[in-house]
Amino acid sequence: QPVAEQASARSAAALAALRSNVTAKEIQKLARKHERRARAGRATKGLLVLGIVAGGAYAAWRWWDKQANPDWLVEPPVATEVGDERAPLGTVDGSGRAVLDPEVEAKQAEAEAEGDVPGRDDRA
Repeated sequence: QPVAEQASARSAAALAALRSNVTAKEIQKLARKHERRARAGRATKGLLVLGIVAGGAYAAWRWWDKQANPDWLVEPPVATEVGDERAPLGTVDGSGRAVLDPEVEAKQAEAEAEGDVPGRDDRA
């Protein structure tokens, strides 16, 4: 069956070439063009199938991972308590107490004398 179809297609092409001014070179060029398109189509189809298979494998892996490690089974990390035992913040260079500008020290002393505590809001 396929041989008969191929023979009839070739004979029709040969007959069309004989009736018109089509050269053998043009026919070969057209045949190469068809072969290139067929090869490109097969490559595209192969890449598409490969992409679908890879996507399916990834989806299956995600489903399996979700089944093996459900969210409700995973324990949250232990909460860390921040106590008052921590050391006060120091300077970056490790020199101990930070030396403040004299103006800043004066303002801080003035605020402490008035009873204001820095960082506290009086709107409460």
